[in-house]
Amino acid sequence: MLKFLKLLLVIFLFSFQVNANDLIKKNKTDLKRIENYLQNIKNLRANFIQTSPDGTYVLGKFYLKRPGKMRIEYVVPTPILITVNGGVLAYKDVELEEVSYLRTNSTPASFLTRKKIDFSAKDIQVTNFAKENNLMKVSLVKKNKKEAGEFTLIFENNPINFLRMEVKDDMDQVTKVTLEDHDFKGEIDSQLFYIKNPQLP
Repeated sequence: MLKFLKLLLVIFLFSFQVNANDLIKKNKTDLKRIENYLQNIKNLRANFIQTSPDGTYVLGKFYLKRPGKMRIEYVVPTPILITVNGGVLAYKDVELEEVSYLRTNSTPASFLTRKKIDFSAKDIQVTNFAKENNLMKVSLVKKNKKEAGEFTLIFENNPINFLRMEVKDDMDQVTKVTLEDHDFKGEIDSQLFYIKNPQLP
């Protein structure tokens, strides 16, 4: 019985991989456009609206300096700051002056900061692609961190423009981050992506 279950698992995983590869091949042209668009972003500033599964929302500022750096800065009354700098993700509660650190591979959103944007990367699994009403949506998970959730990127199709990010957790609850007032001009100070631990001198 155990051998049968193992064989069934292998067959299922192989089938899932084949389906994912087919998805990439079928939508190769559009996925390549998205890869090129993201790859060419060097500096991006935007305001955002984050909508929680219960419908509540908070506002903030989003910064992306590629490769390697991202900053999510929530405005009052949510005193939270998140930065990605290389391999480290820092989470700061501004009010409590507490900072926590994680590896960036703990979140699928770190896909945006990697040096090479590639939906065929070995650690990435494309789970869905949809194209309708001048929108393109591509969803992915990290193969070794599926519990971190499914990450969806949403773009206007023509001309291509980064509109929204969505994260679906293991309870199928979706949090949406809608970008507004995009600014791709001008260098972003690298110090914005560094959070000093207040407990250290």
